[in-house]
Amino acid sequence: MHTAKWLVVFSLLFAGFAGSLFAQEEKEKKAKAKDVEVEAVISAVGQRTITFQVERKGKIREEVVGVDDQTDIEKDGSKVKLKDLQRTDKAMIKYEPDAYLPAQSVKVTGKGEIQKVSSDD
Repeated sequence: MHTAKWLVVFSLLFAGFAGSLFAQEEKEKKAKAKDVEVEAVISAVGQRTITFQVERKGKIREEVVGVDDQTDIEKDGSKVKLKDLQRTDKAMIKYEPDAYLPAQSVKVTGKGEIQKVSSDD
């Protein structure tokens, strides 16, 4: 009888531990799901930021994303620094919108054209 009680206690503890691991995995998946990758044209390069134009719902929008030492920046297939990016570079930018987090990556794919930003009317 004593062994049966320990078995029940162990089973409950294990189930709780497994459940919390599953919940943590789900939270990480949701966090990653918030990341987006957009094709954009860089309109300005700051000391720690990139301003870029992206089309959303048929309108040109301008957004800003931070860049830090962890941001993977590539141009012509090589890793480069933020200062190597230029206005009109077309890039795939991976970041989390609506969060004050630096971009995960910026991969230049060619040249683009700066467009007039759409108004919100």
